[in-house]
Amino acid sequence: MEPLTVLLIVVITVLTVLLLIVGIQVIVILREVKTTMQRINGTMDSVDRIVNSVSSPFSSMGGLMEGLKSGLKVAETFISWIKKTHLEDEEEN
Repeated sequence: MEPLTVLLIVVITVLTVLLLIVGIQVIVILREVKTTMQRINGTMDSVDRIVNSVSSPFSSMGGLMEGLKSGLKVAETFISWIKKTHLEDEEEN
């Protein structure tokens, strides 16, 4: 065999082995990234549950405040109606 042919075969073999090793390393790295992303996803789910459990009383408090405002408006209207009726009764007497 000619030396050039032997050299080409050796170079192609070495490059093939190196590319195979690099490919295997890429697969291992991608698996680690997948595992890390799953852990991050689980952590984010936990944080989401905690934030929802903390924020739900505050949103309920907001609803309570709106209810109190509505109740005060009703009471205010009722009191003004009573005063108006009382003033009308005094004017009639």
